[in-house]
Amino acid sequence: MKLNKVLKAMLFAMAIFWQLGCLAQKKMDLAKVKFNEDISTVIKDIPKLHEGKLSDRQDMVSYGFDNEGKFLFAGVIPGHIELLSWKGKLVGIAFKIKSFADQQKVEAYFKDIYKNASLQTSKFMNVYTFKDDGVAAELRVLIEEKYKEGANGYLDIKRADFSKQFEAIIKR
Repeated sequence: MKLNKVLKAMLFAMAIFWQLGCLAQKKMDLAKVKFNEDISTVIKDIPKLHEGKLSDRQDMVSYGFDNEGKFLFAGVIPGHIELLSWKGKLVGIAFKIKSFADQQKVEAYFKDIYKNASLQTSKFMNVYTFKDDGVAAELRVLIEEKYKEGANGYLDIKRADFSKQFEAIIKR
């Protein structure tokens, strides 16, 4: 009987330490981004950060990095992430979806949040797109066989005003 109580106390203590450890890691859920965050605080302490100017514009910057678990998206931990900055603010996120199971989670999230998304289908991929006054979002969903061949799904979400500016630059 005493052993049961000791085991319960140990399990309880382990659960508390695990929760505290998770809190200490300060993970950022990219699904909760408001697209007005100061980019310098978002990218702070990211090792091996690759920075590139978009179309040589000083106010549009892409930051790419391998995610070591600091960032997640609706419960999925992306491997490599691209963050877009415009005028010092976070305005876009994009990442490959590493596994078919993760893709299903991201797809469920996308369908729930962007209920009026348009859908284009093909034999190997579905593409969901959504645009409103706040965001422009695209999700490329692959069939499972393509994952087995090494392909990945892809999520791209941008603030709407930045998306318009970016598209205008690309069209030039």
